Amino acid sequence: MKKVLLGLLGGIVSIGLVACSGDDNADNEDVAVSGSSDGLSGEVTMWTASLAGEPFDSYFADIEAKFEEMHPDVDVIIEDIPQNEIEQKVLTSLTGDDVPDLVNLAPRYMVNIAAQGGLLDMEDLVSDEVKNSFLEGPFQSGYFEDGLYALPWYLTTTVSWYNGDHFEEAGISETPNTFEGVYETAKSITEATGKPSFYQIINQGDTVMEKMVTLANGTPLVENGKSVLQDNETILEFFTLSQKMYEEGIMPQENAEGSFSTAQELFMAGNLSLTESGVTFLGPMESGAPDIYEVSKAAQPLNDEAAPMNVAVMNFSIPAKTANPDAAVALAEFVTNAENQLEFAKVAGTVLPSTKESLQDDYFVNPGDSPKATGMLEAAKSLERAEVLTPIMENTAELYEIVKMAYVRNLQGDLTPQEALDEIAEKWDASFEKHGIDITF
Repeated sequence: MKKVLLGLLGGIVSIGLVACSGDDNADNEDVAVSGSSDGLSGEVTMWTASLAGEPFDSYFADIEAKFEEMHPDVDVIIEDIPQNEIEQKVLTSLTGDDVPDLVNLAPRYMVNIAAQGGLLDMEDLVSDEVKNSFLEGPFQSGYFEDGLYALPWYLTTTVSWYNGDHFEEAGISETPNTFEGVYETAKSITEATGKPSFYQIINQGDTVMEKMVTLANGTPLVENGKSVLQDNETILEFFTLSQKMYEEGIMPQENAEGSFSTAQELFMAGNLSLTESGVTFLGPMESGAPDIYEVSKAAQPLNDEAAPMNVAVMNFSIPAKTANPDAAVALAEFVTNAENQLEFAKVAGTVLPSTKESLQDDYFVNPGDSPKATGMLEAAKSLERAEVLTPIMENTAELYEIVKMAYVRNLQGDLTPQEALDEIAEKWDASFEKHGIDITF
């Protein structure tokens, strides 16, 4: 839906900005770009997010050279900005005149900046052919209210990761597709290995909230701004079995902290057997824990094969005060086209492209049988049912935090599973009322 951007990670940071006026946008439309045969000239500055160093430096140098060859009168300048600084830098730039022309943003940052008038609406600037080249779910993540404020770039989605040796030791041949199955599988592995076996990544609460939406499998958690999750038996089972696994030592005590990095550390040390994450999960293991890497296996996510899966999207947006909108749009289309997305996915090694054509390449269809390759294959399969599951709104950060606190207190036995769901519902409803949000998801 175009009225609300569905997003993945984190929350919206409330930062004041002197909003760009309608006159600024009008000025952008009147910017004269001439000199080359296609009408493009001048400088165009692109900011990437935490992609400095090799192999990315060489990749972007090649992007720059190819685009400048296509448009001889355009000078491309590519700068890398740390991910945790890029939103603030864009907002700060918009209060002056030194504004980048194209910016790599996560959806949560895009929404915040667009809501303050800081991004160019590309709805009428991008052709239907370009729009239709993208996967529908990731493409829709670029919408906010009635405007298209981003084109999708690279993606990550969830697969299950397991230690093949531990599964073999427990006599288990496949991963489960229900949460009750997760409990039974993890219990058998813990009994066989004597170690905790399952880890539920929590992060800021976003991962648990996405899991809840997946488990609900089309049944809303919220209807017209009122919570209904407290009555969902599948989600109640998720909280009940999570608490049981934690009490029985099937989940490690560290799970109350719940970070992605802790899951990686435990898995690398052979002290974890089963979890869900993206292909990036294996990142440090190939060199840091080669024995574990070799027995690592990927499979479909730990839920019904028809259930929706979340996809995390990295986008490209154009600041509203760009001095060169035509070149910025052309560069955005170039960087996100099928050929360049496929090459970027190969260079990065752990991400997926958002273009349909790229995913038809043998790199994804027949990737090989290494742990990383099987992860990419399973992730590509997950994209068939992936969408951005949780809404990014003014109160999204509050919703995540509420889920995190209730889930952790449930793990530790401070709340019963039903009390945890009731607390989430009560606090969500108060948040929706405070912010005047009427939504269904």
